[in-house]
Amino acid sequence: MPHLILALWFAVAAPAPAALEAEAKKIEQMLIAPCCWNQQVSLHQSPAADEIKRFIRTALADGKTTQDILDVYVAQYGDRILAEPPARGFSRLIYVAPWVFLFGSVGLVVIVIRRLRVPAAAAPAAQTSPAAPTSDEADRIDEALRNLD
Repeated sequence: MPHLILALWFAVAAPAPAALEAEAKKIEQMLIAPCCWNQQVSLHQSPAADEIKRFIRTALADGKTTQDILDVYVAQYGDRILAEPPARGFSRLIYVAPWVFLFGSVGLVVIVIRRLRVPAAAAPAAQTSPAAPTSDEADRIDEALRNLD
């Protein structure tokens, strides 16, 4: 009977190996290899990366959460170990700057287009032909042209 209870407990309470492996892969992508600070642990091939991979799987099997595991490495190496730095302090600029540049560029394009359109719209009005001369003006023009001959 105790074996049956133990088997049921493992079936219900213990996470499936596939779920643990998927969670381990996700955590590996969240960490940078501390030996060279170049690649994510999931991609890096080094003893340090291999040790982190083993620790992640052991910790998950022991019931630790993703945040618990990340906290261990942040305490040891600082925020630099995280592939995606937290949005605080100077790192917040990474998340805010693209939006600022996007909206700034759209605003600049709108301003430039409006300024280019205003002279084009005003130009046809300025190029209208003058009104036809009145009869007095036509007589004076004819007289001036005869005097030129």
